[in-house]
Amino acid sequence: MNNKGFTLIELLAIIAMVSILSSLVFFDYNVSNKYFALERSSQKIAQDIRIAQQKSLIGLEGNSGTNGYGVYFSLSSKNNYIIYENNNSTPYYDFGDTISQTIEIEQGIEIDSLSSNGNYTDSISISFFPPGPITYIQNNFLNTEALISLTVSESVGKKRIIRINSSGASEIFDPFNL
Repeated sequence: MNNKGFTLIELLAIIAMVSILSSLVFFDYNVSNKYFALERSSQKIAQDIRIAQQKSLIGLEGNSGTNGYGVYFSLSSKNNYIIYENNNSTPYYDFGDTISQTIEIEQGIEIDSLSSNGNYTDSISISFFPPGPITYIQNNFLNTEALISLTVSESVGKKRIIRINSSGASEIFDPFNL
């Protein structure tokens, strides 16, 4: 007799293999989405820092008291940051400044840590003043560096760090792949 079909055991084995492979692909898809959200968020922060720098360079949009622009990060609000117009002589964000925008970081991504010149801090203000623009990190404009660390909220080991130096240049890197 010629049997050209599949046995029940063969069908169950094929169904089990397809199930295992599809669950691996689905799991990897969720991990990839979080990785891309982290990447998009770090790129957005770097872009907003450059926009504040450019606004200061060409004097865009501000009111009559605006003398510079900046970006403010705080660990008390890990899911957003502020772009502001500097309206006084202090080279950092304070209550005399005007908030241009409050930017929400993508869901599932948060600010992990902030540091200035190697010292961890609760907040960082990066300000730009014409004509250079001159870059102030915290209250300093010479030989300073700020690090903004982003992480996936529910994952240890996925981070991006945005480094800004005293010339206003920024770079994004993965601290685990140096």
